[in-house]
Amino acid sequence: MLKYFDNMPEGAIKKGDVLYVISDILELSKQERILKNRFDRDEFINCLQEMVGEEGTLLFPTFNWDFCKGIAFDYNNTPSKTGALTSFALKRPDFKRTRHPLYSFAVWGKDADKLVEMTNINSFGEGSVFDYMNKVNAKSFVIGLHVLDGMTYVHHVENIVGVPFRYNKKFVAPYIDKDGNESEYMATMYVRDLDMNAEEIEQFKPLSDILEKDGVSKTWYWNTVQFHALSLRELDDYVRRDIKENDSRNLYVYNHIDKVPGEEDPRKID
Repeated sequence: MLKYFDNMPEGAIKKGDVLYVISDILELSKQERILKNRFDRDEFINCLQEMVGEEGTLLFPTFNWDFCKGIAFDYNNTPSKTGALTSFALKRPDFKRTRHPLYSFAVWGKDADKLVEMTNINSFGEGSVFDYMNKVNAKSFVIGLHVLDGMTYVHHVENIVGVPFRYNKKFVAPYIDKDGNESEYMATMYVRDLDMNAEEIEQFKPLSDILEKDGVSKTWYWNTVQFHALSLRELDDYVRRDIKENDSRNLYVYNHIDKVPGEEDPRKID
């Protein structure tokens, strides 16, 4: 096991886990340079594979939002915009890419083929990779960031429960599949209604503080680099309660909301 995991709490990552890896390796690389070492991305990913084993699954987000601008999504060539480690995983021959043009993942392990076969058009709703993560009780594994920094899974919960300041919006652009065939494709994203003046709180800090206080996240450090392992199903419960009982005030600040959570949105796509 790599030195980064020497202080890992018991059970934080174990055989058979499904890990959603959210990463910023800048500080990790910086600390290694101070020690006159090089951060080895291959070795790091290999270690994660060994930790979850053949019964586990790894998911690295390889999101790219150019499709929203009408730019073609090219399954084989569209780059990841979610960090250096995700870009590296995407290039490894033992990883496969899921199909969604906005929210794709580089995946490895037991459920990799199942994930690659998903054909959902909705980014966050039922049948999406985020829905899969809930059903299998996946964990987020956060590297070099605060526990909810970059936590896109929150939008899955919002989409399932329904919030008044987001709605499903259609995006249509060219799609080039794995075999190079091009066609017009439609995908939807649960986007924020800018007229509602709801602003996402950086790192969802109030909810992060509650999770830390309640000991929900398993957290450890290597030098100055923080690591977190968090059950997404537990996170799901906290986010749902905040939406239903607190008008999402641990996630957003806003000036006004004209509808209440759960009210039918006339813009909703069937």
